[in-house]
Amino acid sequence: MNKVECMTIHMNKDALSAWYYVLQKGFALQGYSGMSVRNFFLHVLQYEEGFIEESVRTIFLNNSPVDDIDSVFLKEGDRMALGSAMPGLVGIVMGRDNPFKSFRSDISVHDAQADGADIPITISMKIFSTLAVETGRALLERGLDVDAEILAAFLHENKQHINSVNNMSGQEFVDKLRAMNGFVRIKVVLE
Repeated sequence: MNKVECMTIHMNKDALSAWYYVLQKGFALQGYSGMSVRNFFLHVLQYEEGFIEESVRTIFLNNSPVDDIDSVFLKEGDRMALGSAMPGLVGIVMGRDNPFKSFRSDISVHDAQADGADIPITISMKIFSTLAVETGRALLERGLDVDAEILAAFLHENKQHINSVNNMSGQEFVDKLRAMNGFVRIKVVLE
């Protein structure tokens, strides 16, 4: 990640739906090694327990479906994709804790040991479907890490919605991003 402080992007509130692209394209969040998936949801994503059970129905960790969010633990470099319930037979089979999960038992994430190290780690994230709509704004307001190249292209296409970024114009910020490599930490304030 670039050694820069968190940059706060002030944008017109009409730009919220455009940010779903970034949430689906990918971003990163910080957690701790040995956190269960449930603890990551509760403490990093700040999802409420009821929301986790009712709305977070599709979870992939390193391309494999997750059922038991209490016995799967995170480590540095893990990749997680989240969504609400997916349609169709494949959606039903890939959703967590369903009667058909035995059809995919060979590809599911199985219980893992927590490494107990409790050191900071980076998790690559993607959030899809209505889950992005329901949680995207709060996540953007708390902050996340986004690849500078993806962010520059996205903001270039949406610069008409940018009010300011750390006392820079939208174009100045896009130009600054184009000179960066790796991830940058941002917060988005929709006004």
